[in-house]
Amino acid sequence: MASGRLPTRPRTSWEQFGANAAPLPGLAVNSSTQYEAPLQASGPQQFVRMGVTALAYYLAARLGLLIPYIGSHVSLIWLPTGIALAAYLRWGHSMAPAMLFSAFLINYQIGTPAWAAAGMAAGNALGPWLSAQLLGRLGFDAALTRRVDLGQYLLAVALGMLVTASNGCAWLRMAGFLTAEQWAPAWLTWWTGDAVGALLGGIPLVAMSRANIRTSFAGRRGRFNMALLGLVLACGLLTFSPWTAPSTALTFPLLALPLFLMAVLALRAGVLAASLAVLLLSATAAWGTANGIGPFAGHDTHAGLLALWSYVTAQVCTGVLICGLAAELLASQRQQQAQFLHASEGILVVDSTGKLNAINPVARAMLELPAPEVSGTGEVQLLQLPRDNGARLAECLQQPSGAPRLLRLCRRDGQHIEVEAQIARFRDARGRQLSQLLLRDVTDSREAQAKLAASEERLRAITDNAPALIADHDREFRYRFANRTYQDWLGVAPDAVLGQTVASVLGDAAWAEVRPAMEAALRGEPATYERHIQGRAEDRWIHVALVPRRDVAGSVEGFYALASDITPRLRAEQALRQSEQRLRSITDQLPMRISYIGTDERYRFINLAYERAFGRPRQELLGRTVREVIGDGAYGEAAPRIRRALAGETVSFDSEITTREGYRCYRASYLPQFADDGREVLGFVAMILDTTAQKQEERRLIELSQSDSLTGLLNRAGFEQRMHEAVQRARSTGSAMALMLLDLDGFKQVNDKLGHLAGDLLLKAFAGRLARSLRAADIVARPGGDEFAIIIEQLATPADAATIADNIVQAMRAPFVLEHRSVQVSTSIGVALYRDEPGVTPRDISKRADDLLYAAKAAGRDRFCIEAEDAACASERTDAA
Repeated sequence: MASGRLPTRPRTSWEQFGANAAPLPGLAVNSSTQYEAPLQASGPQQFVRMGVTALAYYLAARLGLLIPYIGSHVSLIWLPTGIALAAYLRWGHSMAPAMLFSAFLINYQIGTPAWAAAGMAAGNALGPWLSAQLLGRLGFDAALTRRVDLGQYLLAVALGMLVTASNGCAWLRMAGFLTAEQWAPAWLTWWTGDAVGALLGGIPLVAMSRANIRTSFAGRRGRFNMALLGLVLACGLLTFSPWTAPSTALTFPLLALPLFLMAVLALRAGVLAASLAVLLLSATAAWGTANGIGPFAGHDTHAGLLALWSYVTAQVCTGVLICGLAAELLASQRQQQAQFLHASEGILVVDSTGKLNAINPVARAMLELPAPEVSGTGEVQLLQLPRDNGARLAECLQQPSGAPRLLRLCRRDGQHIEVEAQIARFRDARGRQLSQLLLRDVTDSREAQAKLAASEERLRAITDNAPALIADHDREFRYRFANRTYQDWLGVAPDAVLGQTVASVLGDAAWAEVRPAMEAALRGEPATYERHIQGRAEDRWIHVALVPRRDVAGSVEGFYALASDITPRLRAEQALRQSEQRLRSITDQLPMRISYIGTDERYRFINLAYERAFGRPRQELLGRTVREVIGDGAYGEAAPRIRRALAGETVSFDSEITTREGYRCYRASYLPQFADDGREVLGFVAMILDTTAQKQEERRLIELSQSDSLTGLLNRAGFEQRMHEAVQRARSTGSAMALMLLDLDGFKQVNDKLGHLAGDLLLKAFAGRLARSLRAADIVARPGGDEFAIIIEQLATPADAATIADNIVQAMRAPFVLEHRSVQVSTSIGVALYRDEPGVTPRDISKRADDLLYAAKAAGRDRFCIEAEDAACASERTDAA
C-alpha cells in the first residue's frame, strides 16, 4: 500500500460484547482488538516518531554488532529488522528516512565505505518495507490473535529478508569484506539473523496496542501476568548477569524455566506478553554473551554465538508456536462465547452444588433477571431465582440427560411461558461437574401448533362437510388427501385411497379421460373438465377444477382437485331450455314483436315477428345493442324511454313511421323485469304491436263522423275541429284569417215547391260550385241545413276576403239545373276577420260572422257583409258588378 499502513480488519462480534458479558466457566478469554493505523501525524509528531525509530534502530544495531558471527557486519540476531517492520506497519512508509539514516550510520561507523554503507542501508530499509506491503495485501491483523496472522507474518518476514540478505552480502562482496567462499554462509546467516530479529523484535512492537496492553496487564489477572514476565526477566538476569553467576546445576534449570513461563503467558495473556518475555530473555542473553557471561560465552566464540542463536531461535519459535496454538484456542473461545451470548436459546450453567455459574442474555430475559442480579460469578443459587422458577429448573436438573422436557415458567406479570429444557452434563478444565441447561421458548410455537391443529381440524370439518369431492395428488398422480364426500358419493373410504393412483381408484377408462387435464395441471396450467360418474346412491355429473400445488421455489409438486356436483345445474339448464323453447313457440305465434333487453341494452331474446320485421336472423340480432339494430336516428327517440324502463318504470307510447313502403303505426310497451329483491332491474320486455290498420280504421271513422254524407263536405263537428286548428295556427304565425258563413237564399221555396229530392240536389250543386270558387287550401263545411261555412287562412289584407266573398256571391247567381229544371237562387255571406286578438275564441269569431250574415240578409240578401272600419254590406258593389 502506498501509505504503508495496514487495512483494518472488521471487529469480530465477540470484540463488541462489552465487559458485562458473562464468559463461559473455565475459559480465559482475551479480547482481540485490531491494530488501527494512526491518523496522519502533525509535523512535530512525525519528527518525534522518526527520531524514536532512528534511535531504536541504531541502539538495536549496536547491540547486534556486539556479537558478529561472520566478519564485523553479519550477526546471528538482527533486532533492527523487527523495529523497521513494526515502524512501517504502525506509521507507514514515511519512516523510511529514519531507517536509511540509522542503517547508513551504523555501517559507516564500523568502517564500511560510504557508497557501500548507502547501498546496504537501502537494502535494510527496503526488505522490511516489502514485508509490510505484503502483509497489507494479505489482510494481516496486527493484533496477532489468529493463527493465520502469525503464518502471514512468518511468510512476509521470510520473503522480505531475502532482499536484505541478498543486498547486504552483495555490497559486502563488492567492498571486499567477504570472500567468494564466505558469501553463501554470510547470506544464510544474514537471512536467519534478520528473520529471527523480525520475529524477536517485530512481534511485540506490532502487537502492542492499548487494547492488548489492557488485556494482558490490566487488573488482577494482569498483575499476575506482570509477575510472570518479571520472573522470566529474573531468570535471564540470574543466568547472564555478572553479579549473580549461578552454579552449573542451576544454569540449565534457569535456561529451561522461561520456556514454561512463556507458554503460560501465551495462554493467559496472548502474543504480546509472550513475545515481550522472549524479547527480554533474548536481550539479557545477548547482552551477557557479548560481555562474556553466561553458558554461551566460551573459548570458541563462534560456537558460543551459535549456541546463543540456537537458544534465542528456540525461544522465538517456541513462543510463536505457543502463540499460534493460543490464537487457535482463543478463536475457539471467541466462537463459544459468541454462541453463548448470541444463541437463540437461553443457556444456564449450574455446578453440582446448585450454584449458577453463567447465564446468557436470552436466559436472563426469559427469567426476567436484571444484569446485576446474576453476575456470572457463581454466587447465586439456582433455587434463589424468583417466582419458583429456580425450583422448577432444579427439579428438571434432577432428571437424566436426554430428550427435552417441557417446563412452565412464571413471569412478573403473572403470565406463563412454555420452555423446552434440555440438559447436557460435562466437566470443565478444573474437573468440576457442570450441567448446562438449554432453554428454548416454545410458547409461540406451541400456540402456533395449537392454532395449526385447530385450523386443520376446521379445514377437515369444512372439507368433510363440503358438497364436493376434494383431493390432493402428488406428481405420480397418487392421492395424498381425500375428504369424506368420497365415501358419500362413491362409497370409497378416504383413507383407502391414500397412496393409490387415480387409475387404480377410478379405473382405466376414467383415467384415460381425465389424464390430459391432470398432466396439464402438473405443467402448472389450471385445468377443468366435466364427466359423468356412477355414485353409490345416484348418478352425477361433476365439474372438476385442477389447481397446481407449488413449493416455495415455485416448482409444481402436485395438484388439488375440487369436484362439484353440477347435476342440479344441468337439470335446471335443461328445464330452462325447455321453458325457453315453449316461450319461443308461444311468442313466435303472436302477431307482435317481443324482445328482452338487458341492462347493457343488448338483445337477449327476440321472437319470430321481430326477426321478420328486420329481415335478419335472430342469431345475428342477439347480443347486439339497440342502437346497432334500429340505427342512431330511431335510438335517439327511444333512448329516454329505455332509460325510464331500466329505472323501473313501465313505459307505453305510440310511434309513427313513414317509409317508401308506406305509413306504419306502432303501439310499444316497455315492461321492466325486477330481481328477487324487487328493487334491482335486470332488464325489460319490449312488446311492439303494429296498429297501422287500427289507426287507419280510426281515421276513417273519424272522417266519417266529421263529414256531411250529402255533400261530402265537413259537417259541424269537422268544421269546429278545423276552426279550432286554424285559430291556433293564426295565433302561432301571426297571420290573418277569415270565417265566412253562407246561407242559401230561396232554398226553402225550392224545397217546398219541388220536394226534398230537389232540395238535396240543389245543396249538392251549391257545394260543388262553392268548392270550385275557392282555393284548394280553403276549408268548406256544411254545418247544417242550407248553411255553409268557409275558413280562409293566410290572408294578406281584409280586401282579399272581400274579393273572395264577392266572387262567391256572383258565382251563385247563375241558375242551377236540377233534373232538367233550372233553379235561380242566391247567397248571403257574413265575413268575420281574425288576426291574433287576445281572448277571442273560435266561438266568438263564429258569433261575429253569424251576426254579419244576418246583417246581409236584412240588407236584402244576395250580398255579403264584412268587418271593416266602414262596416257595411257590399250590396251596391255587387249590384254594380
